[in-house]
Amino acid sequence: MSINYVDDIYMDLGEKTHMVSLVRPVCGEEIPFEIRAARWELYREDWEKGDVVLEAEGECTVNGHALDALIQPEMAARYRFKYIYQVADETWVDVIRLRVN
Repeated sequence: MSINYVDDIYMDLGEKTHMVSLVRPVCGEEIPFEIRAARWELYREDWEKGDVVLEAEGECTVNGHALDALIQPEMAARYRFKYIYQVADETWVDVIRLRVN
């Protein structure tokens, strides 16, 4: 479980960028843990249809406690980017909002 303190991230249409996140315990203490697997999903918010569409997904590169995903949104729109990863026997999900202009 985690808390997202990240403001919206802004990108320009056509950009291809690495989304890198450092996973840390919410308590602030150094607790040993291992990220066993991680993947990502990129959802486009379709306001005309009132829907959310899965646009892309893939595997994250895991380096210690850092997650890395290479993304390239296809449209100028609002997006939800999700890291989905396993720590011990739990699955954690972190959501980041993107705005592509």
